[in-house]
Amino acid sequence: MKEEFSAGSLVKLPHPNELLVVEPLDYFNPYDYKQPHRHDYFEVILIKEGEGHQYIDFTPFKMQGGQIFNIYPGQVHLMHRDSAKGLLIQFRKELFEFIRPLQHYHLYFANPAFIPEPEVFNNLYSMAGQIAGLIKKEYLTPLSIYKAYSYLEIILISLAEMQGGLIIADNGHLASRFLSVLSQSIHSRKNVADYCEMLNCSRDKLNMACKNAFGKPALELLHEELLLEIRRLLLLGKLSLKEIAFELGFDSPANFSIFIKKKTGMTPSELQVSIIEKFKSY
Repeated sequence: MKEEFSAGSLVKLPHPNELLVVEPLDYFNPYDYKQPHRHDYFEVILIKEGEGHQYIDFTPFKMQGGQIFNIYPGQVHLMHRDSAKGLLIQFRKELFEFIRPLQHYHLYFANPAFIPEPEVFNNLYSMAGQIAGLIKKEYLTPLSIYKAYSYLEIILISLAEMQGGLIIADNGHLASRFLSVLSQSIHSRKNVADYCEMLNCSRDKLNMACKNAFGKPALELLHEELLLEIRRLLLLGKLSLKEIAFELGFDSPANFSIFIKKKTGMTPSELQVSIIEKFKSY
């Protein structure tokens, strides 16, 4: 018996403009984009033409036509558009509730830059433009709302496919889930056991997943994330060294200094100077 289909049988989705934004690259920023900053949302940048450059978590990137960049929440970012033109897609983690089975942790890429084949780029750029056109409409039919979310999901899945690697093959995406909760919880959780509890897995299983995906045990990845967050806070310069130490859960400034010295060979002050000097030369 053929099942009758109706728009009313679809799960009701919120209008896409409640959860995501698509803007031209040269849109007016509501914040000081000329200073290093970080977002609490995901951002996919599609460069159609022209040139520019940007700085993502201490790595400089030259922008040119045909490139795509993915920036996840918490990363320090600075972009000089120069002559570059294109589109920005911005969305929050809550959106993944409506584009399953894709999850937010699938977008925590080690390399934020993509150079797809021209035909692939043009298709993805066209989808971003389609989303932008739909978002402008105050009223959308249920199927049109699905269309907007489907376009976004295809773009994000395409980025995950281009990234490749072992993360996608990891059973249950445990390693990528670990990176996701790590970036969100590093201010309050410093022990691998805490993350095992959050992810409902044993330490051995987490270590095996991390080694298979990244070639490193969980503790090493935790320390790398902690040092990365320290460097971000040092660059942003809104907290004193003592405040950063306590913000990140160190029981004393002395232990904070010992950790940095062990990982970088520098004191916290020396590390901050080196980061700022490097940024100034960018």
